[in-house]
Amino acid sequence: MKLYHSIWLIFFLLVLIFLIPTLGYFKSGIPEYLNRTTFLSRFWFVAHIISGLLVFALAPFQFSAAYKKRNYTQHRKLGKLYIFLSLLCILTLLVSILPKSLCESCKISQYMVTSLWLGFIIAAYVSIISKRIILHKRLMISAFICASYFVTVRIIALTSMGFFNYLTKNESQAYFISDLAVWACATCDHLDKLVISKFKSKEISSKQNSK
Repeated sequence: MKLYHSIWLIFFLLVLIFLIPTLGYFKSGIPEYLNRTTFLSRFWFVAHIISGLLVFALAPFQFSAAYKKRNYTQHRKLGKLYIFLSLLCILTLLVSILPKSLCESCKISQYMVTSLWLGFIIAAYVSIISKRIILHKRLMISAFICASYFVTVRIIALTSMGFFNYLTKNESQAYFISDLAVWACATCDHLDKLVISKFKSKEISSKQNSK
C-alpha cells in the first residue's frame, strides 16, 4: 500500500472513530445537551453531519493525481459536488453549529477557521474558472486543511491537552490555544509555501521575458 493511500486510510479510520457516537444519534435521538430541540435545528445538525462526511469521502479522489489523470471528466463533476457540499457544510456551521458550540472559549477560533475555509473554497472556484490550475490545487488543499480541523481538534483534545494545560493554568485559554494550533500552524505553513512558489514562478517568468 502506497504512503498516500495509507495516510487517507488512517484519516478515514479516525473520522469513523469520532463519527460513530454521532451516527448513534440517528437511532437513539440527539442528546438534550446539544440543544437541538426544534425541527430546524435538527435539520441543520443532520445536514452538517452528512455534508461533512461526504466532503471527507470525496477528498481522496479530488486530491489524487492518478485518479484525475484517468478520470478527468469525472474529476470535474466530483469537484463541483465537492465545492457544493463544502459550502453546505460551512453554511450549517455558521447558521447553527457554531452558535451553539459547547466550547465557548473555542468559538473565536472556530469562526476564524470556518471563514478561512469559505474564503479558500470560493477562491479555489474562481481560480479554476480562470484556468489557474496550480493555484486552484493549492487553494483546495488549504480549504481541506481547514475542513480537517473538525477531526484533528478531537485528536489534540484526546492526546495533547496536557501540553496546553502546562502552557497556561487557565483551562479556557488552554482550549483556545490548542484550537488555534490545530489549524493555524498547518494553514500558515501551506500559505507560506504558496506565496514563495508564486514569487519564484514570477521571478522565473521575468527572467525568461528579459532574455
